[in-house]
Amino acid sequence: MRLSPAELQSRLAFDYRVMRALDSDHLSVRPYASVSEMRSETEVDEESGLRGAARLYLAEFRFAHLVGRDRTAERSTLLLDLLAGGSYPETKPLVTVVSRPLPWTHHVHPGSGLVCVGESWESSRGRMLAAQLVIHLMHLVNFDEPERAPSYVGWNSAAAAHWRGALKQRPFLPELEYPVLPFAITHGLAKDDAFSPAGETADAFTALGGFSPSELS
Repeated sequence: MRLSPAELQSRLAFDYRVMRALDSDHLSVRPYASVSEMRSETEVDEESGLRGAARLYLAEFRFAHLVGRDRTAERSTLLLDLLAGGSYPETKPLVTVVSRPLPWTHHVHPGSGLVCVGESWESSRGRMLAAQLVIHLMHLVNFDEPERAPSYVGWNSAAAAHWRGALKQRPFLPELEYPVLPFAITHGLAKDDAFSPAGETADAFTALGGFSPSELS
């Protein structure tokens, strides 16, 4: 179901709040309003971000990952274009690796750098947040995912074979710590109340596009 312009602005504003609150030594995220502003390195300021101006994000992954069978890199940068599908959040963002060398994984096209994000976005029916997608992408670059059909090779059959053979379907960095969603924002709870049965959940998702906290738990 297509959001109204006001609902879309609210959703983008909420995405910005959650994305900005991600805390990890392995991740840096920069928001932009347009391609031209991204090229001029003019980031969305907080006031504009909270009005829903951020439509593009550059996510820099800062952890060792494969860029070849026996080669690694310490950083890669991915571009998320939230509105590329035409009906965000029903349609998924377009994700492209814009740094080189490219991560060596069956989810990244070895020529264009386009990223196949899998079925998670579609199956969420518009309730997956941009920050959740970033965390999901970190998992994919780290080969940290469940097995699909043995015949699945994605865009890189050699990388898929390496994951199944050499890595035994395990992550490249088994101990990598991923960022987590900021509970106080996504569920409207104070940090100390996060695991308290008595804590009351604020109506944050309902106010920002009709999203239910229980659907992200």
